[in-house]
Amino acid sequence: MLTAMCSTEAVPFAKTGGMADVVGALPAALTQQGLECVVVMPFYPRIFSGQHQFKAIKQGLNVAMNDFQEEFYDLLEGSEQGIRFIFIKNDRFFDRNYIYGTPKGDYRDNPLRFAFFSKAVLAALEELDLAPDIIHLNDYHSALVSVYLHQIRESNFLEKEFFSSTSTVFTIHNLAYQGIYSSRVLDMIGLEKEYFSTDRLEFFGQVNFMKGGIVFSDKITTVSPTYAQEILTSLYGEKLEGVLKSRRKDLTGIVNGIDYQLWDPQRDQNLCTRYSKSNLQGKTECKKYLLKNYFNREPDKAPLVGIVSRLSAQKGLDLVVEALESILDMGFRLIVLGTGDQHYQKLLQDYNRKYKGKLSVNIAYSDKLARLIYSGCDMFLMPSLYEPCGLGQLISLRYGTVPVVRDTGGLSDTIQGISSQQDIAAGGTGFKFSPYSTSHMLEALKSALSFYQDPAQWKRIMVNGMSKDFSWKSSAASYQQLYLSAKNENKGK
Repeated sequence: MLTAMCSTEAVPFAKTGGMADVVGALPAALTQQGLECVVVMPFYPRIFSGQHQFKAIKQGLNVAMNDFQEEFYDLLEGSEQGIRFIFIKNDRFFDRNYIYGTPKGDYRDNPLRFAFFSKAVLAALEELDLAPDIIHLNDYHSALVSVYLHQIRESNFLEKEFFSSTSTVFTIHNLAYQGIYSSRVLDMIGLEKEYFSTDRLEFFGQVNFMKGGIVFSDKITTVSPTYAQEILTSLYGEKLEGVLKSRRKDLTGIVNGIDYQLWDPQRDQNLCTRYSKSNLQGKTECKKYLLKNYFNREPDKAPLVGIVSRLSAQKGLDLVVEALESILDMGFRLIVLGTGDQHYQKLLQDYNRKYKGKLSVNIAYSDKLARLIYSGCDMFLMPSLYEPCGLGQLISLRYGTVPVVRDTGGLSDTIQGISSQQDIAAGGTGFKFSPYSTSHMLEALKSALSFYQDPAQWKRIMVNGMSKDFSWKSSAASYQQLYLSAKNENKGK
């Protein structure tokens, strides 16, 4: 079975968020399940580093954007972890300093960029004679692939077209980002007026790319079972809950995994001392290192809490800044790493000057410091307003750092809550809170603190988390079953 994974970003080539981690890791895991995978993504000359090797395989190709305009592109090829990557090169759309927009906002021509990419995906697969069994799309940037595939099939209904045996799977990584544009773009991207209807792409008088992916894909997934249920409600559905309910039987939640080779405290060269669940002494040394280098203090009995996050309201930063003084008054030390909204950056930096020795705020993106936090902290705080899946809590479990999370989305599915010793004996891995409020978050931290004060209990919680398996193997098996289901249903059409 051949799967073509389509995305505007993938590790290690280009990344802005968790989607890149998924697309970078899932194909290799699927290959280990016996599937054949290729990844199709744009070629970003200014973003790709010199360490990657690319080979030109096709040049001077073109795709019609509408009846009057065509776009030219080249195809390049690369490889990562034995997976074939096909890159669509069009410098007008992709030779830029950023993937989606500058710090001032999104690129104004994004609807054209993503529509071109979606059209070029289908054209490139046909040009290379790769007729996939599954085209797996990721978020709204490639959602129009399903729409254009439907358009092709409607126009060629008497012919056996190239993709006649191809099914589509559309993954929603974050429903909040939908690709909503003026209806005027339909003419520019080659879609007839029939597509501007409530049962297709029309969305409150505009065009919604993500809605197109939901309506026209054979199967829809999102990145955790709980989030798959949450998005059917008005609270989390972002005004698409009605459309999603109409596709409920085709909607599945599959938890993301992490690469257990990449995230491993026994092998991580960034750590001052490596460790394992059978020998946790190295974790104590990692905490000493953090305290010395980021707090300028010697170790004490105070628990150290870490946050590695985008600094935004979605990630619960309003709760953090509102409760920060209370958190420190409870006896916690707190280290924060991330970038995001200027509002939260400034507030945290102001607090950082006020609470030296208790608080370390690092406004940056740093893979090395993230690993030092995962390894050196006692607890990891994720108070998200909503969280489709979340990777931070999975990494923290791997490194023996106990999560304190809001009970939502993927956090609900991956953290086994603790409120008693019996919960620890049953395999509990962290502390949850709900509803979304500072008082409930502080209660969860207070509960964690009470267990932390018993070293034997705390060690068992750490080992429980380090014993969990959130590698890609299980997730890949679930995707394989979904692909087979989509393929079998396509045969019956």
